Amino acid sequence: MKIKYIFMLGLTACAVASCNLDQEPQSSLSPETSFRSENELRLYINGLLPQMTGSTTETADNGIRLTLPDYMTGLRSATISAGSWNWTALREINIFFKYSPNCSDLKARAKYEAMAHFLRAKFYYEKLKTFGGVPWYEIVLDDNSPELYNPRDTRDFIANKILEELSDEILEALPTDKSLNTITRWSALALKSRFCLFEGTFRKYHGLNDSEKFLQECVEASEELMMSGRYEIDKKGGPQFAYRDLFAQPETSTASLVEVINAQAYDFELGVKHGFNYNLTNPAGNKMGFEKTFVNSYLMADGTRFTDLPGYENMTFAAEFANRDPRMSQTIAGPGFTRVGETAPDPDNLINAVMHSVTGYMPIKYYTSSLSDAQNSNENDVIIYRYAEVLLNYAEAKAELGTLSQDDLDKTVKLIRERVGMPQLLLSQANADPDPYLKAMYPDVAGCNLGVILEIRRERRIEMAMEGLRYDDIMRWKAGRLFVPQFMGVWFNGEGGCDLDGDGKNDVYLYMENKPPTPLLRGAKPLKIGLDIFLSEGNKGYKVVNTDKVKSWNEQRDYLAPIPLRSLVLNPKLEQNPGWEKP
Repeated sequence: MKIKYIFMLGLTACAVASCNLDQEPQSSLSPETSFRSENELRLYINGLLPQMTGSTTETADNGIRLTLPDYMTGLRSATISAGSWNWTALREINIFFKYSPNCSDLKARAKYEAMAHFLRAKFYYEKLKTFGGVPWYEIVLDDNSPELYNPRDTRDFIANKILEELSDEILEALPTDKSLNTITRWSALALKSRFCLFEGTFRKYHGLNDSEKFLQECVEASEELMMSGRYEIDKKGGPQFAYRDLFAQPETSTASLVEVINAQAYDFELGVKHGFNYNLTNPAGNKMGFEKTFVNSYLMADGTRFTDLPGYENMTFAAEFANRDPRMSQTIAGPGFTRVGETAPDPDNLINAVMHSVTGYMPIKYYTSSLSDAQNSNENDVIIYRYAEVLLNYAEAKAELGTLSQDDLDKTVKLIRERVGMPQLLLSQANADPDPYLKAMYPDVAGCNLGVILEIRRERRIEMAMEGLRYDDIMRWKAGRLFVPQFMGVWFNGEGGCDLDGDGKNDVYLYMENKPPTPLLRGAKPLKIGLDIFLSEGNKGYKVVNTDKVKSWNEQRDYLAPIPLRSLVLNPKLEQNPGWEKP
């Protein structure tokens, strides 16, 4: 049995009640005689590790569902759909800091306090992304604490405090052994790399100060992890399977210690499971599908641009998968789609995938064998931090700073692409010939590194899909406009047969009025346009969903969430984010 229970079954030394800053609850904690040994410190920190979670889903302009999130439809307000203003996790962390001095073992204290600093940095990073400046607390608040009514600290203050939480002095006390399920020095460097890239680029594209400072911090944190030699890109399985298997984990259901820095652990025998397979494919699920612009972003297998091909907009499903970056067919169910554990493609699996997904592009990253199709039957680990992200953070930060060299690309993007046999990204070529498709998507990018920044963004969108980063990327790049256009899926030419897998036989047959007779179908699945499938141009076009929903994005308001109205009433010193003054 694999020992992977720490994240999901962490033991707490003491019971801690939940709290919000606007209503301080009573706590059942009696800590005066606790926190006295290394074991008690370890048990308490293990109980906080569930605050670290990974993602198997996708949002923003990548993953489309039956319903649209409120941030796309303008329905967020200070009374509904506001960001999370819950502070329970911070209280639990600060309780540890209050009572860890009970332990006389200074070395043990330094180690576990460093882990608590990591968790506090992560907590405030999430708050900073959501709200901007928020109150900073390093104490355990009581019912009558005057600090409950503190005003918001500034974005500058919070960002710099996060840097302090991840300072070299604190990181020095963290363990350096590789471990998927505990906080290590490498976990902290990965978090620092992610946070500093976010903050640096957010400041650059939103016109704030000190962007270079945070970008340089990203470079230094990433470089330390890279120079450590502890991690590398996992190529096991070869170009055809290595990327897929990194997430499906078909042999052990355990994330790769070669590449993965931290993972959220699952184990069927321990009863710790998730439901990715079921949620993706069951009839009552969200039917998530990738969006057309995401699919268009994949390069051809020879490194040339798909969107430079004549007629790329209206290619058939089978044609657009031909000769593409191998990650495409390891991320999206396409021609030749073979489930984990099976040795040959089943045409019905592909038909069901295209028809079930709202866009026709069904995700298969994290998708495992049919043994996990029942509700809550997945046990493959969910990745939190991995080496490939750190490499991309490093490359992007240096490109934004204007210090990127070909050598930098050789030790970052090149290594990632080599996993699937893709050609290297050449700095001079990218900058000499920026992709007009990507330039139209990101018009704010400028300067001598315009072309390579666009290519790194392409690489990030492809490599990190379904790992919970795309929405944050859109926020930091100030690219919320990408949420507004109608989302599109697979192109269908209209009535008649459609060969999805390119084997010369029709897999589905689209019709407008009466169902075609059986001899005409010849085994193809009949689909009535306007009932079984909806197309962007009525009788032909892209598979679409949510066509009745009005989407909107307010550039002056929507990059930060509103603070809940109730919290503003309880603490009049808090100030609402711009544009959200009226609920």
